[in-house]
Amino acid sequence: MKNILLGFIVVVPMALSASDLIIKTGELGVNETISKIEKIVESKAKSGLGVFTIIDHKKGADKVKLKLADTKVILFGNPKIGTKLIQQDPLTAIDLPLKVLVYSKNNVTQIVYRDLTKWSKNFKLEGSMMIGKIVKALDDITTKASQK
Repeated sequence: MKNILLGFIVVVPMALSASDLIIKTGELGVNETISKIEKIVESKAKSGLGVFTIIDHKKGADKVKLKLADTKVILFGNPKIGTKLIQQDPLTAIDLPLKVLVYSKNNVTQIVYRDLTKWSKNFKLEGSMMIGKIVKALDDITTKASQK
């Protein structure tokens, strides 16, 4: 008779919700906004910032013959800073690198990302000077990318 192994799922209470999101309206289309974010991030390569990947959800939907407006997620960050955050609390790795969602709804481009000030309260990061710097950088990047 086969033994059945029952696994236990550890649930970590993390109150992340839509209210933890920052949403900006962009003046450019999705592709142009993603390209702009990519260029801004790559211009900061000397400081360690870089793009990890871009996920094109519309392309995936097209493959399975489903309709979806332009929807992309760009993942970027600084491995040195991200590693320090993960060292402080390994659970942060679930949300790193940073992610920015750019999508079109009713022909309006939306730029969405987590409010890292609220996000950090779910981990052992409160009061971290790194969080303040990341919040400012993320705001600067997304604000520049939202403008023509």
